[in-house]
Amino acid sequence: MDKEWVLERDGEVLEVLPAGYFKIKLKDVDTLVRCKKSGRMSRSNISIIPGDRVKVEINQYDMNQWRIVFRYNNYQQ
Repeated sequence: MDKEWVLERDGEVLEVLPAGYFKIKLKDVDTLVRCKKSGRMSRSNISIIPGDRVKVEINQYDMNQWRIVFRYNNYQQ
């Protein structure tokens, strides 16, 4: 379900941080953001390692925190 206020960007995982956070480099704007997995990804036990391409969206309450909503398949062409 798409929402109008959601800002989504593609990025790459650079580093795994403590407490379930990840350091992501956004593709289009070349900035680093701190992200956490969304609830659905956490419940499904989807693993994320450095080098994975992911889709992130901004948290509506805190502009500094983003959440990972999708991990792309690295084997797709």
